[in-house]
Amino acid sequence: MVKAIDIEYCGGWGYGGPATRLKKSLEAAFPGVEIKMHSADGTTGKIEVAWIDNGKKSIVWSKGKADTENGHNTVVNNLKEAQWEIIL
Repeated sequence: MVKAIDIEYCGGWGYGGPATRLKKSLEAAFPGVEIKMHSADGTTGKIEVAWIDNGKKSIVWSKGKADTENGHNTVVNNLKEAQWEIIL
């Protein structure tokens, strides 16, 4: 069973705002699922989203700020698809 969603964002370039907006979208799409959000070590230039299942991280999204701002629905769909792969 999937345990949590992890959002890692580039803190060096100020991606905290877009990551927070994405988190709100994911909370609406996955009620009751824990969503962790944190700044990456260093400047990455991206926002990365992953399922965390029993300590295993499965990345489903890794793109820049503009792609992420415009891609909330795609991130949700990627998470839903990956959820079934992890369970199987």
